[in-house]
Amino acid sequence: MLGFSPTFEVVFVREPSLLPVFGKLGTKPSVAVKATPAASTGIVSRLREAMATHGGMALKLSVIAWTILVLGTVFFMIQG
Repeated sequence: MLGFSPTFEVVFVREPSLLPVFGKLGTKPSVAVKATPAASTGIVSRLREAMATHGGMALKLSVIAWTILVLGTVFFMIQG
């Protein structure tokens, strides 16, 4: 025998509940957090702020511009 004992021990660990706890004991006061942007001094930080506020529109416009550029290049190559 390899020195194993015929008995074994199982330790059960209770998992915490994934459901939200309701009632006075389960509520936590909400903390109001206001994100204040750092002072922007350079062009990079100004571009970052502009992309954060208008990023979706900038992406759409860049895709449209790229598509027009590719189609225009193909058109002029065919006319060539």
